[in-house]
Amino acid sequence: MSAATRETERETVQRLVERTVFTPVRGAGAVAETVARLGEAIGLGLLRPGDRLPSETQLASALGISAASLRSALVVLRSAGLIETRRGRGGGTFVTQGAAEAVLAAAEAPTAADLEDLATERAVVEGGAAALAAERATPEQCALLESIVEGMVGLGPFEAWSERDALLHLVIGDASGSPRLVSRIAELRAEAYRISRALPATAEVLAIADREHAEIVRAIGAGRPARARALMEAHVRGTARLQAGLGRITPEARA
Repeated sequence: MSAATRETERETVQRLVERTVFTPVRGAGAVAETVARLGEAIGLGLLRPGDRLPSETQLASALGISAASLRSALVVLRSAGLIETRRGRGGGTFVTQGAAEAVLAAAEAPTAADLEDLATERAVVEGGAAALAAERATPEQCALLESIVEGMVGLGPFEAWSERDALLHLVIGDASGSPRLVSRIAELRAEAYRISRALPATAEVLAIADREHAEIVRAIGAGRPARARALMEAHVRGTARLQAGLGRITPEARA
């Protein structure tokens, strides 16, 4: 990865965090929604071990909640071992090591109906995002997508591959030019990631995904929206079918 591409990735991740994490939460339960928002961002790898959260004042303002609600949410996250508070110079609230694993440790295998329903929504949302990306992606975004795809081939362990997978789909959403699409894709990716943790894929399954990702990125780079949409729809539906098959295998056999 070139220095320019690394800088593009850093700037893109920062923008994705601002658009999908540090934005007003929805729903009546501010504390629960905040815990879910930050926990999902940690699970996706948008907030990584060692990352420092904004100050309480800044974070409460960005999330559109009261300081009291934010403190309650941080207590929950801290008690779960996802964040820690350090005192003194250079102190603040930081994401802990192993936080992503803690977020997803209790994931349960979904039903085939759940997988199909999620795949239907992802096909509509992410297929549309891929089509728009083929029309609107900048050369820098195309280069970043190509770099992510290349770096995923043979990457292990599964958690590292999944983080890059989430970033790939989010960058495609970002390339669509729609902040709303990026936010929705982030929510869908969090759910897809939990399922992936419950149904860990084999190297052969990841290799299939790598090939499909490469085809999608090539279609985006070539400015072919119809093909990008079709490939993305086939990718998410195919992933759901593979996961449904893995879900019928006993945990002992998967291990």
